[in-house]
Amino acid sequence: MTDSVDAGVPRPLVVVVDLRTEYEAVMAARRFADVQTAYARTRVPAGTLNVAADRVLVLDSVDELVAHRRAYERIFAGDYIKVVCVAVGSPVDGSVVLRRPGQLVGSDAATLWVGDVRGTDWAPGRAPGTTLRPDDADALAPLVDVLTEPEVFDHVLAGVTEMPRSIAAPGLNAFVHRIRDDAVQRARIRAAQRLVGAEGGVDEPWPEPLAALADGQGAGLAAATGGVRECVRADSPLGARWAHADQGFGHAQRSLSVLAGPLALYGSGGREGPPIHDRITDAATALGEYRDLVRQTVGQGAAGFDADGRAWLDQVGVVIPEPPGLSVTSVAGALRERTAAAFDRPEGLRGLAERLRELADRISPGAGASRAYEVDRTCSDGFLAHYLRPAAFPLGPAHVGVVGGLLAGSFLIALWPAFAVLGAVLAVLLAVFGSTLIALRRPDRGGGATLPAEALSMIVAAGLVALIGAVGGLLAGRAWGPPTGVGPLALVLGLAVLLVLPGVDWTVRVRRWERTLALGAAGRALHALHALLVRTVWNDWALAGPRREAVDRAIVLAALLEESAKVLAENATAIERQLVGESAAPESAATGYGTATAPTPGRPAPPSTPPPSAGPSLYDVVLGDLVDGLHAAFEPMWSLLEGDPAEASRQGTERELRRVLRSYADHLAHHGIQAAPPFARRTQDRPHVGNAAGGDADRIAGLLAQPADRSMLQLCATDQLMLLDHVPTHIRSVRFAPRGVRPAVREALRERGDGHLMDHELVWTGAGRMAGVLRLLPLLPGSVDDARMWEESADGAPDHAGGSTAGHDDGRAR
Repeated sequence: MTDSVDAGVPRPLVVVVDLRTEYEAVMAARRFADVQTAYARTRVPAGTLNVAADRVLVLDSVDELVAHRRAYERIFAGDYIKVVCVAVGSPVDGSVVLRRPGQLVGSDAATLWVGDVRGTDWAPGRAPGTTLRPDDADALAPLVDVLTEPEVFDHVLAGVTEMPRSIAAPGLNAFVHRIRDDAVQRARIRAAQRLVGAEGGVDEPWPEPLAALADGQGAGLAAATGGVRECVRADSPLGARWAHADQGFGHAQRSLSVLAGPLALYGSGGREGPPIHDRITDAATALGEYRDLVRQTVGQGAAGFDADGRAWLDQVGVVIPEPPGLSVTSVAGALRERTAAAFDRPEGLRGLAERLRELADRISPGAGASRAYEVDRTCSDGFLAHYLRPAAFPLGPAHVGVVGGLLAGSFLIALWPAFAVLGAVLAVLLAVFGSTLIALRRPDRGGGATLPAEALSMIVAAGLVALIGAVGGLLAGRAWGPPTGVGPLALVLGLAVLLVLPGVDWTVRVRRWERTLALGAAGRALHALHALLVRTVWNDWALAGPRREAVDRAIVLAALLEESAKVLAENATAIERQLVGESAAPESAATGYGTATAPTPGRPAPPSTPPPSAGPSLYDVVLGDLVDGLHAAFEPMWSLLEGDPAEASRQGTERELRRVLRSYADHLAHHGIQAAPPFARRTQDRPHVGNAAGGDADRIAGLLAQPADRSMLQLCATDQLMLLDHVPTHIRSVRFAPRGVRPAVREALRERGDGHLMDHELVWTGAGRMAGVLRLLPLLPGSVDDARMWEESADGAPDHAGGSTAGHDDGRAR
């Protein structure tokens, strides 16, 4: 989730402008507010709505201050701008330290002079010691880090503007806590390798509408909006034939259901209209014509529709509808949703790219001609012939149950000796009558009364079975001699069986015929052909545009992910090479700038207490940062991917992602892993500076309690100390520490007996990883050349020191 800062609570920010290298960029900007905005975008978390960027830290060379006056004009052209200028370099002319443009003498400007970035260990009022620092030592970077804390910036500005000519020379004694750089870099390598990996994909459904497009469910999308019926006009050739076949098979099926009743043998139910045989043949003819039209129709549009193709669709009655809710925006939005979820999981970029290519293959529009094979498979000529020449009503041998019933009924009729012969004749006659009735009432009988050969065989077989049963009953009755009353009862039962048996035989034969006709399969084939036509209309024609758009964007997004994976891999390789090339000696976990707490030569600095193990792992924090970096790098791509995927492919993510990675490296160098990077988009636990430096509370307390006249690193050369005012009462000190160590440092100060330091004397910074004392010494009178405070502009007009007057300096003590 993206964190946002309340628009009513501006986030304080110190804008850093290095005119030594960025003068041309400042002058090229339309206005300085654009520079502030560009800097803020790279330094504050994503989603921040309001930034107070009125604090400006300017780095400049002593000998270029006046030459850069137009840049200062631009900077001070904004409202309520507050500037601290760090002027670096040796004095310009003997005892004159620097000359500066008039803008830097205003009430909202302070100048810090850094005569030598290596610095000199020195205590006011004492002779400087011998400097053993290497030639490439540079204390300017930690000074800039301290001044970029808004709280320190404000105190420095307030303190220096109270000094003569608003200029001071800084000294620094600071403790810098940081997690070992090699540990952070190795975590970066692991996190990058995790994000680059090919083990991509979590096999989860794609968001809609990608899932429907990939699975060929265009008709399903239409059904949700009632759009299927709109594909074919009801009064068209396709619509008419479909309705004819559907009604014909449906009517035949219903007639068979009515005829399957036992009483249908004697009544007229199910016999209305043409015979079922003719209805099936007629419906099958309509099915064949519909199949041929569908085959010919789906073969259209393989390469788009020309005038003839569209005329054909209009002729057969096909209407290509507008796809509901399937715009380019919805497709791009679904891709963004899936990619963002993959980043947050996180999935390997190369694996996700492979899944996107598979998705593109599944979504790719198919040619309508490829559906012809499916048409023939759904309704082949052999399948159709089954209904064009439907099977005849079964007049063959009766079901074994019917034969058994016939034997039993005939047996019972002839069992009574007094009525045996007459009963046998009656049984044969009833059996022959039932079979003859079935043959004459068969549903597929034409207008003639001639019985087919199968019917004669059925009738003769029924008579013989009845005769056999009657003979058996006659013989059994004579041999057994049934008691009085049993014979008449057997006669009644036998008659009942033989009278019911034709209806049962009829039902069995109708059910067998129904299964042989398989009208349900014909109906399913008809609906399958219609579904195939609808899928073709939607997926291949109506959704062809969205499918092509989805394919294009999925392929471009896969390429962007591959490109990002390459950049991350190269960045990890570069970090690994850097680690291999570094000295094998372990890096000190704490660095001292100054002498009071600096390591004694020859002895390493005591290591800081490591953070508690309960906190988040360094790997997880770095992985979360890189995930946020991916989101930031892809943010400008989403609008391009939606509007112009070709332009998104041309621009790529390499430049933006490399910028984000450089910003992250710069952030780690200046603020450490404890602070969220500027592109952070979510809240996550981080190695807290309070926990990290808590074990150094005594050391920090010792720094904060140092008096201003103690030795520390003064940022000037030994021979430049004579230009500084050494009077202790003129010295200003800014004592600062991260707010996270405030409770521990307070307790340490009390234990040291330095509880006299009050909160209002200490500056608690909201972020950062430095604690210590910034000492500000005024320069001696005459060190600053204010005689040329008013410089001639290019047009000959005086260079006005905005808001400043000559009396501004004169009112100060010299």
